[in-house]
Amino acid sequence: MTSEPIIESGMKFDPYPEGHCFYIEKSETYRKIQEGVKIAEFLLLHSQDESIVWIVEAKQSSPRPENQKFDGFILEIQEKLTNALTLTVTTCLQRHSTYEELPNSFQTLDLKKASFRLILVIKGHQEAWLPPLQDALKKALKPTIKTWNLSATSVVVLNEAMAKSQELIS
Repeated sequence: MTSEPIIESGMKFDPYPEGHCFYIEKSETYRKIQEGVKIAEFLLLHSQDESIVWIVEAKQSSPRPENQKFDGFILEIQEKLTNALTLTVTTCLQRHSTYEELPNSFQTLDLKKASFRLILVIKGHQEAWLPPLQDALKKALKPTIKTWNLSATSVVVLNEAMAKSQELIS
């Protein structure tokens, strides 16, 4: 859907090979179902292994674990990532009439062999602040991880510097 940079939460996500990125948040598929459905920003086929789909949510900041807004923050991220995973697979299965908007590399994705990474990127966070977020998000996503039979390492929380080293942002 896009080879243009994706600007989210003050970060520039790019460059990606043509057809490897799908801006699901701006898609026609999501537009048709968006009422009451929260969704992550975009999907990315991993550059070294095209059977790995990264589902990416970006945030400008996050509340601290001791803050009463923390649980709500984690719940929102869990909902967005789970909905994006489900919408991705159902669209690949042609359950939506907008299937053709998917790049060809997603249309031909072998869902039996595909794996998924649920990724949260937080701008400007110190690395030391990430483990409590990662633990809370893993706990919230545990039912999703189990029902989709995802790997134990499928939930990832990154700061801007780590996202840069993973070539998520430029």
